[in-house]
This record gives sequence, C-alpha cells and structure tokens, in this order.
Amino acid sequence: MKIYIIRGAFLNPFELQNYTPLKELHDLKAISSKHPISDKIDLPLIKLWSPTDIPNIPFKYPILNRLFTDAHRLFGLEKVIKGADIVHVAETYYGYTHQAIMAKRRGLVKKIVSTVWETIPHNNEGIRGRLQYKKIARENIDHFIAVTELAKKALLKEGVRSEKISVINVGLDLKKFSPRRTKRSKRDLHILCVARLVPEKGVEDLLEAFLLLSRKHKNIHLTFVGNGPLKTDLFGFKNIHVKQVSYGQMIREYHHADIFCLPSRSSETWEEQYGMVLVEAMACGLPIVTTTTGAIPEVCDNVALYTQPTSPPGLAASLEILLNDEKLRDRLGKAGRQRALHHFDRLKISEKINAVYQNLLKH
Repeated sequence: MKIYIIRGAFLNPFELQNYTPLKELHDLKAISSKHPISDKIDLPLIKLWSPTDIPNIPFKYPILNRLFTDAHRLFGLEKVIKGADIVHVAETYYGYTHQAIMAKRRGLVKKIVSTVWETIPHNNEGIRGRLQYKKIARENIDHFIAVTELAKKALLKEGVRSEKISVINVGLDLKKFSPRRTKRSKRDLHILCVARLVPEKGVEDLLEAFLLLSRKHKNIHLTFVGNGPLKTDLFGFKNIHVKQVSYGQMIREYHHADIFCLPSRSSETWEEQYGMVLVEAMACGLPIVTTTTGAIPEVCDNVALYTQPTSPPGLAASLEILLNDEKLRDRLGKAGRQRALHHFDRLKISEKINAVYQNLLKH
C-alpha cells in the first residue's frame, strides 16, 4: 500500500513510533510542515510549507485561523499525495484534513483515515468555516481511529456512525521505556512532571503543593521538564529544577524519578485528551499522581492516585501518601508497567492500525 501519514506542525516521534513497524509492509511516508514539533522520526519524511511556519507573532494562530479557517494547511499537499491508497490525517477540522478530503473527491486518493484525540463534542466550531469543515469530514472520512473511548463518544455525539470508528490507543517502544534496572539507595526522593509549562497543565498547582510538602519533607525534589510561558515562574525555589530535554533523552529523567505527577486542569474548551507522558511513566514503572481530567482516568485506570483538578492541597495529600509509603510506590509502579505491557505496546498497536488499513481497501 502507498500510505501517507499527515501531521503538519504537530508531527512528533511520540505518536509516529506507532507507525514505524509498518514501514516494512507498506510504502509509508510522513508529511509535516517545515517546522514541526520534532522531525526525529524513523520514517521517510516530506516537509511542505504551511502558514504555521510563520515566525511567532502576537495572536499568530487566531489571525491565521481566521484567514485560512485552520492554519494547519500544507502548500502543494494534493500533488504529493496523488495516487495514495490511504491518506492518514488527524481530527476533523485541520486544514490538511480538509485538503485530503478534497483530493479524495477529485479521485486523487482512495481512502482517508483520521486519528481523533478530541474529547469535547462540538469543540473547535467557533471559527467561521470550521463547522462546515467538520461536517464534510464526517461525511467523507472512511474511518476514524479514536485514541480513547472518550474520543469515540465525542465523535458519536457529533453524528459519526459507530461502525466507522475504531478505538486504538497510542503506545510506546516498551524496550526503550522500561523500569530502571537497579534500585537506588539514596535518601532523597524525586517528583517528576513532564508537560508544557502552561496553566492548563496545572504546573502552578504542583508548585504550590510541593511548597506545602517541603515544609515537612526536606529531602524531596521536584523537576519540571518542558517549556512554556510559566517557565520563569518556576525558577528560584529550593529543590525545584526546570529543564528541557530531547525525546531521545527522556528515559533518563524517568529513571531518575521516584514519583510522576501530571496535575492537568480542564476548561470549557480543553481537557487532557490522552496524556502520553502518563503512558511513558507507567512503562517506566513509576507510581503516578494525577487528576480526574478528560481521558486521564481511562488511560491510567486504577494504577494512579487521583485528585480533583486545581487542588494543590489534594495534590500534596496524594503525593505525601506515596512519599511515606515505599511499598505502595513499588506496587503502583509494577501495576503501571503491567498496564503498559497490556495496553500500550506500539507493536500491538501498529498491528491494529494495519488491520484498519487492510480492511478499508477490501471495500
């Protein structure tokens, strides 16, 4: 099969590793903008110019989305994907998804698959033209891969037929993301948070919780790995570290940690759609403290301790339970690893994606 996976500016190695095993079976290529999140993927990559490649300016995306309906368009995309058996896009409102649909209407490609992360029904419909984009997508996309049951429910509420949806998780290379082999004997305990440093990820709540805990526990450390507008607000505190790390080096951070925390918040237009870092933490055998936001309870199930969003005291209480109980840390960490083995193995996931492709071309 000739397959193109289109992710534009959002191309990244975390998701694309689920497709790498298929490159031995098909003529498989990825397509991104000129400046995606990361181009460190193990697939042939074609880069096309996109409005998203414009340097960051104030109100960049609000302006571009109003000019283009969605900024994630790719110039020359139709010429590149001509003759494809399957074009695999994302969501229902992205510009490149609409371009692929128009190419299918003109007979340039055979089938379109879309991976959907969105968990809030009828979200992203406020910009002029987006509602029509989504309607056309629902009618013309041949199959949807929802990454969670919550994303499937959102599609159903928007009118997509159940038989057009498969729920397939996003997974990891479990040989790379695995528990550390040796047990540390040091006295200090390390809490890790990997996230964009923005309000919706709850990093301010975790900072406040840590400051509460540090009054009693002098041997704890908190490391934020990420970047964003709140970065400077996290500097200057004792035992709090802020850094940026490439995806290839992330395993070191997980191995250095004793507890993982993702304290995501939610709003009317955003909630945690998956939490890939939670899967990474589970795979590395770390106990998790997180919030009951979006799809997080579906991803972590019963292997995490949960608090309500925007509750620093609740976060502090859950973290303190783990700080004081080494046996519980060990038990939750092992349960998380088992959950990763059963649900988030990229090799099993790539087989499920391939089955979708094969089934589509039979009809």
